[in-house]
Amino acid sequence: MRIIGLSCGRRNGNNELLLKHAMTQARAVSGAELEIIRLQDLELKDCIGCETCMRGLTTGGDGLCVVRDDDMGWLADRVKEADALILATPIYDLIPTGTVITLLNRVLGIGKEYQAYCRAHPKVGAAIALGGSDWINLAEPLMDLAVRNLSKGCIIVDKMVVGHNPAPAMVVLDDAAVERAQTLGRRVGSALLDREHAAFAGDPGICPGCHCSLLEPRGGDRVGCPFCDAEGTVEVTAGQLVIHWDEQSVKDNRFGPAGDVHHRADIAASHKKAHEHQALIRQRVSELEQFDGTFVKPPLKE
Repeated sequence: MRIIGLSCGRRNGNNELLLKHAMTQARAVSGAELEIIRLQDLELKDCIGCETCMRGLTTGGDGLCVVRDDDMGWLADRVKEADALILATPIYDLIPTGTVITLLNRVLGIGKEYQAYCRAHPKVGAAIALGGSDWINLAEPLMDLAVRNLSKGCIIVDKMVVGHNPAPAMVVLDDAAVERAQTLGRRVGSALLDREHAAFAGDPGICPGCHCSLLEPRGGDRVGCPFCDAEGTVEVTAGQLVIHWDEQSVKDNRFGPAGDVHHRADIAASHKKAHEHQALIRQRVSELEQFDGTFVKPPLKE
């Protein structure tokens, strides 16, 4: 068995130190081989927004990204054969670091065959995020999304978010954070030994589908999870907010097979609309060709 850790911040930074604690405990339980990939060691180019991957996924193509002169293919090959994936990222201004966002964008073009393989061979997944203050609230769903999209159909067994560790390496003083990362690692190791019965074992959050702690009002007494799109009704009982989740929407949330089908159908419908209105699109774009403004670029460096 092999566990890959994705370190998404600085070398030996706080996130990587917690990742090492987690992976060491995962190996102690499972005996798995350990590998860490530092995203800062990779060249990952930005998504160019051409929609080739999405059109491929919705029209019978391979769904592969057209950008192939960087390290994304190498990363996909390493992760594809792994048994578990633990992502660890710093938090900058509420969200994961920019390398994680770039990875998220590029994983969209990882290809249909890769996604099918991952669904047929589910990995164990977990994620860690660490920030310097209490500005950490939006990190959890994004780090979760990176793990899910890089390993479709994975079993997320734990995720942790911790703040108030701004200085380099100071997390080693935070005994609670270290112990929490070790617990996460042990949960990954245990899940590897019994993947058939593996399930989420971390903090329950609000949503029973993805365990996200964000909530979105959707009119009247309806609420939803903005991450996995599960829905329910809300009421206040004895001063407590109580949510009655729709079981079907939890079961068929956007990260399962039903969610994939809905997502691809939604994209296909939008591309069909664009195709049917090409003449009007060209006309309206041409009206902006004489844009009365200046495009400014930095001077060339010598």
